[in-house]
Amino acid sequence: MGPGGTDTELLRKNANLLVDHGAKDQSVAAELGLLVPGRKGTEGIGGKLVLTPTALFFEAHAVNRVRPQFGFPLGEITSLSDVSRGLSRQLRVELRSGVYGRFAVWGVPGLIAAIEEARTAL
Repeated sequence: MGPGGTDTELLRKNANLLVDHGAKDQSVAAELGLLVPGRKGTEGIGGKLVLTPTALFFEAHAVNRVRPQFGFPLGEITSLSDVSRGLSRQLRVELRSGVYGRFAVWGVPGLIAAIEEARTAL
């Protein structure tokens, strides 16, 4: 079920999906085919993170070059990490499969606590 479904919305935060075009690992960006061959550096895709009782969804804004929408089932999440650098607040979400997503988002500790609370309630 996607963010527009009937799941109760627990939290909604502005966020950027961070796409590292030079990465060779199992990022959600690679899984969705968002990497641009020959491009270097990191690109932010603006959108929102939406937490429901069953999943953490990302919805991209309509003005982006690409508009991915995807969700991480809470039961599949193995780790939530605050990987902030300098002033950039960043959250890394990793799944059992090894696929991960990295997001620039304010309030990372509170977001991690909310996700953990929802996971505990499953």
